[in-house]
Amino acid sequence: MEMSLNSFRRFARTSGSSSRGLALAALIALSACVTACGAVFPELTTPIRQPPPGFVLEPPPPSDLLYIEFAKATIPSKTRDGRTWDSVGGSLPDPLAKLLVDDTEVIVTPVEANTLTPTWPNQKRGNYRIREGARLRVELWDSNPLNNHPICSQELRELSGLSDSGSVDVTCDSGAYIKLVAQPAHGRLGLGFSYEIRTDEVFIARVLAESPASRAGVKRGDQVVAIMGEPVKGMAEGRVRSLINSNGATGLALRLRGADKQEQDALVKDGAIYPLLSEDVP
Repeated sequence: MEMSLNSFRRFARTSGSSSRGLALAALIALSACVTACGAVFPELTTPIRQPPPGFVLEPPPPSDLLYIEFAKATIPSKTRDGRTWDSVGGSLPDPLAKLLVDDTEVIVTPVEANTLTPTWPNQKRGNYRIREGARLRVELWDSNPLNNHPICSQELRELSGLSDSGSVDVTCDSGAYIKLVAQPAHGRLGLGFSYEIRTDEVFIARVLAESPASRAGVKRGDQVVAIMGEPVKGMAEGRVRSLINSNGATGLALRLRGADKQEQDALVKDGAIYPLLSEDVP
């Protein structure tokens, strides 16, 4: 940053008055950023991988965490009163599906145009936390703005009680049919945290809610004081990354300093991660 400031000073000395004015304004802004803007450090994520076929994840997912997606739907060829579905762009509907939890839209599929048998291949699929006893409703809509009533609106029983079968079949009064996949949360393997190396200090940047790191008590904002018994202060970045990435299988020993300045030890071992869709895990 010092080189950038010097460059601006040289430009200001050798330029005309108008250019010097612009350069001065830029120099003031740059100087203010040097003193006020916080440094940005890259976030490094511990490896996350798919479990091999037949591998049993431990611990199992919590009962309120489910993998949910809309598998497909079948729509009658005509509306209840015998009309075609769409007067613009074709005679078929442009369906989308919704899952509402306690009257809040949790899943809304993209619109799939001109079809009676949508599968919504571009929908976002993942794990959702659905509290036990929540009010659940599935809705099927034609996106045609002239139709302000759903093709189907059906209350559901608790999904956690249906998840062993892997799917929920919904038959509507309109003759439409919806298949909703509802299974125990899909899992990955890993440690479940990200970290930042700030010069010669290391901080926890992110902890996945259902992960070995979270279960071991690691929290976002914790400072990593030691890794595998080695003090972090002055440790080279390559050494930090090597220690973290190479000890997950047997147990990664961390000494952590929390926001209250109290220190604690945490042993994080590769295990089950059940990422929520909102956590945006690739």
